[in-house]
Amino acid sequence: MTARHLLTRLSLTLLAGMLALPLALSPAPSTVAAQSPPAGTARPTERVSEEEKEKARKELERRAHVLLDEVLRAAQALKLEENRAVVNREAAELLWDHDEKRARALFREAVLAFAALTSGEGSSRRNNPFFWMLQQLRPQTLQAVAVRDPQFALELLRESRPPAEPGEAGAEADARLRSQELAMEQAIAALVAERDPQAALKMAEESLREGVTFGVLTTLGRLRHKDSEAATRLAVEIIRKLQGTDLNTEGEAGMVALALLRGLLLPDASGQQDVFRARATGRQPEKPKPLAVSDEAVRDLAELVAAAALKATYNRPWMLTQIQGLLPELEKKVPARAAQLRLRAAEMEGELDPRERAWMQFEAVATGPSAEAALEAAAKAPQEMRGAFYSVAVANLLRVGDAERARQVAATHLRGEEREQALSQIEQFSVTKAVEQGKVEEARRLITGIRRKEQRAVALARLALALAAKGERKAALPLLEEARGLLPRRPDSEREIEALLEVARGFALVEPVRTFEMLDPLIDQANDMLSAAALLDKFTPGQGMFRRGEMLMYPGLNNIGGPYARYVEALAELARVDFERTRASADRFQRDDVRLLARLLIARSVLLRGGLETPDGQLVGAGVLQVGY
Repeated sequence: MTARHLLTRLSLTLLAGMLALPLALSPAPSTVAAQSPPAGTARPTERVSEEEKEKARKELERRAHVLLDEVLRAAQALKLEENRAVVNREAAELLWDHDEKRARALFREAVLAFAALTSGEGSSRRNNPFFWMLQQLRPQTLQAVAVRDPQFALELLRESRPPAEPGEAGAEADARLRSQELAMEQAIAALVAERDPQAALKMAEESLREGVTFGVLTTLGRLRHKDSEAATRLAVEIIRKLQGTDLNTEGEAGMVALALLRGLLLPDASGQQDVFRARATGRQPEKPKPLAVSDEAVRDLAELVAAAALKATYNRPWMLTQIQGLLPELEKKVPARAAQLRLRAAEMEGELDPRERAWMQFEAVATGPSAEAALEAAAKAPQEMRGAFYSVAVANLLRVGDAERARQVAATHLRGEEREQALSQIEQFSVTKAVEQGKVEEARRLITGIRRKEQRAVALARLALALAAKGERKAALPLLEEARGLLPRRPDSEREIEALLEVARGFALVEPVRTFEMLDPLIDQANDMLSAAALLDKFTPGQGMFRRGEMLMYPGLNNIGGPYARYVEALAELARVDFERTRASADRFQRDDVRLLARLLIARSVLLRGGLETPDGQLVGAGVLQVGY
């Protein structure tokens, strides 16, 4: 890694962490109540009436709206059109409940701008190495709109549809574009299903005339919860459409066919995803209604998928590989095809050399839950691949809570970096488990055995957070003090930056003033690194996080899953504990673009309150703003 790339990476890590500091995911009632509306500063928690709490909340939101207006005005001075569009889109999310008319106008401006930037004259930006990510801005914004108003999202989708490009190369690009547009339209139909199943069914049936994408399966999944008759009808329509399709060559059709067949043959297994969503969202799992698809239609689909899998080649084995798990069920529906598939799989295996066969086996093991299968495969794998299999076995053993056996596997079979990573994973798992079980002394003993200082600091901070969450803030404070003492004041690596931010997260819940004391020197360091990165970017433009001297902004739409998302929880309380001081800290950023972004995040922390949740448990609008395309 060159010094320039290292500097850019460190700048991104530090900046993203810093900008996450003021972002609050959820209000803490005691903290909001403790805030003094006139000054916006925290004072010791005291009993206050519901009326006072509501008054404090409204005052905080008023300040956030004033700040958001300032951000929108300042955004007009940004050089890059995509950055102005990003700010408009973010502001629209925040304004939807406060001023829907203005929010709709901002969403429309953003969507049309993103469309223009990736088509026609804007297509010259393909020279930008981050052009592929720029292309995601329009669909991501349409997703944010669709959660709020699917019909408006469909209107914007059609209004902003890029024109076809001329020429032979343009025809190929146009085909890809039509497929992408179809996928978005079918995904929007899935959101309509929550409000109007019949309207969603009609939209899905109309879109099937143009082709099949995963979006139609999403609609099917939603309809199974809302209207089983409509879901069954759509499933039959999908099967009919697939019968006239080459599953090996036409886009996502093959994957859709295989997924639908798996859902029909193994309906109980297909419901597992709902359980995982329920765990993530805290809701009870909703059992989807069964599909009343006829045996004849299921056999037709099985024949279609089996025929495509039998055409698998040395270079395109994926469908034959994926269908192996369905063979016991296929033997009941299409026994002749099942026998052919077993024979073809054996032939394919014979065509592969041992290393390629091992990699195919690894793909199957890596996606399965069995540690025993991984251990068995490791013993037979080529020497250079065994570490990958044993690492999977360690992960699967931890998944079932067997940390002791996982440690034995890692210590016996892994070497070098793989061994270090596995042991670190086991240490973190053991500490987390002890904390969850309330075994504080055991957690402290395990933390003492962690070798790397930054990892030990993170573990101490997380133990402190667990104690603080239970109201034991007095016990949490010395743990945070110990963790802080393990780390330098100015971090020199990504690991140290991340560890320092994790400790700051703890202080934000226990002693917020300490968080601000940690924040200011980190912002100074971020300013130095950003200045250096911007200077280097002048000599190799288009390769870093700046263009035309301006930092690239990118909106985060993930469900708290980005690389810095755990630091969003990190200093979640800051803007609510002390709005004005949080803003003052944000204003320490020297660059106008970074300062604008930080102010936007402060407003977001107060107004968005964790984002909107889609019916499948995805969070839209709760992610941090990413920096750099």
